[in-house]
Amino acid sequence: MRKPNNILEMDVRDELSWDPWLDDSQISVKADDGRVTLTGAVATYADSVEATDDAWSVSGVTLVDNELLVGPLAETLVDADVAARCRDALDAERFVPKGAVSVDVLDARVTLNGHVRRHFQRQAAEFAVQRVKGVRGITDNIVISGDPIPSDVADSINKALARKAVLGDSVIQVTNTGGTIYLDGTTDSYAAMQAALDTAWAAPGVTDVVNRIVVVP
Repeated sequence: MRKPNNILEMDVRDELSWDPWLDDSQISVKADDGRVTLTGAVATYADSVEATDDAWSVSGVTLVDNELLVGPLAETLVDADVAARCRDALDAERFVPKGAVSVDVLDARVTLNGHVRRHFQRQAAEFAVQRVKGVRGITDNIVISGDPIPSDVADSINKALARKAVLGDSVIQVTNTGGTIYLDGTTDSYAAMQAALDTAWAAPGVTDVVNRIVVVP
């Protein structure tokens, strides 16, 4: 049984307020049969991502629609300044190989291009740029050019999923075509789904993960 809309809205608001890293004073929450819509404004793109993660962590949420505006207009920076700050952030991030990722900025929206060997390096690049002042959106076009894919990669991922306590009630099927992993099935929470995705990405040789898991509270 789904939570009533008013209860789900209250739970999401409480979770946003509980987060000490997030200023939720300008965020509004609307729930409709498990779907949560966030509107209003936050100071940085990282705050927007944080708000989405917080909303997803609430039981009963099946979809999060983030419509938050990022940054006060008075602090708008020119694209060249945003790009320079992003490059500095990437250079300072130890998990991003030097020179592997380039930055293009248009209307404060950042596009990341380049090649890395593992998914965690791509994540590190995106996380570094999220925190840069003036960034209002990120498109991650970084390509993973990983190691050769093991022939038993699907079986290895299935075994890894079986070890995760958070996935105890999940039903997930893993298949692959080359370095692309496909996840099908159901979980009872966003946290469980994210754990499945992280597990698949951790396998050697994986270049893409297609998530077809459905959250069924």
